[in-house]
Amino acid sequence: MELKSDKTIAIKNTGNHTSENAMNFVDNFEILDLSKVDNNHFFSFNYSRKTFYTATLLQGKYSIEFEDKTIEITGNTLLFTTSKIPFGIHTLSGVYKGISCIFKEDFITKTNSGHRLLEFPIYKPGRQNIYSLTDNQAENFTNIYAKIFDEKLDNGNYKESLQRNYLLELIFNAQKLDPVASYIKKNNTTEEIACSFIRLLESQFPIDNSQDVVKLKTAGEFAEHLSLHPNYLNRQVKLSKGRTVSDIINARIEQEAKILLKLTNWNIAEIANSLGFEEPSHFNTFFKKHTKIAPTDYRKLKRD
Repeated sequence: MELKSDKTIAIKNTGNHTSENAMNFVDNFEILDLSKVDNNHFFSFNYSRKTFYTATLLQGKYSIEFEDKTIEITGNTLLFTTSKIPFGIHTLSGVYKGISCIFKEDFITKTNSGHRLLEFPIYKPGRQNIYSLTDNQAENFTNIYAKIFDEKLDNGNYKESLQRNYLLELIFNAQKLDPVASYIKKNNTTEEIACSFIRLLESQFPIDNSQDVVKLKTAGEFAEHLSLHPNYLNRQVKLSKGRTVSDIINARIEQEAKILLKLTNWNIAEIANSLGFEEPSHFNTFFKKHTKIAPTDYRKLKRD
């Protein structure tokens, strides 16, 4: 489906709205026509950890790369990502076509909107937030993006507030859709406890500096922080997620280790320290136990 909105077509024809901040994303919010993004732009399609959140409408055939999986999509697709997990978007047709709202966590806060960004289900960790759209749904979402573009070009006194409201309109409408391969569960006490644990775990990531160190690593430490008995926390998490607290912690540390090995030049000792291991040898043992490969071999394999 083409972007048929008259507003969007008019906006796309202005031609230079992606030229601002081409190398650096310095504001809290930006909206991009993805067909105009090049290799010098701060927004990279390559697999990497982004420093921002996104709400993206893609048109066409793509493969979405995450650390542990690659998902192929076609048609009109909404994609929501956070700064927590790296991702890449690869076109399967040779061109990129779509619109993306890019923003920092501070753009939507309890103070300026009445909502906390991480409380929205589509931005909670552990969720796959990819929505395949019908033509009518795509048209509706395109119209919302067009209103955001209008405010960007208008540059009026209420530009930021209106863009925030339109972004919220986009998020609220997206949450009414059925995501592809969703992990949605009913919201009850068990789910609330599990989500609190996941949020606390994810609050320690991403690790952007080799001097940063993961503080909470054991089920007991998380239980104490949440004022729960370890056995109760573990039971509720197991009921909700089907895995123990320790299994989820280990999986997240393994995931972060893979990301750091692949995307940084930190040495093994620095990575081990950031992930809370007292000795590099302990990290080596942990990584090899869970991946069946040594950290140095994994890095070499991913970079060759």
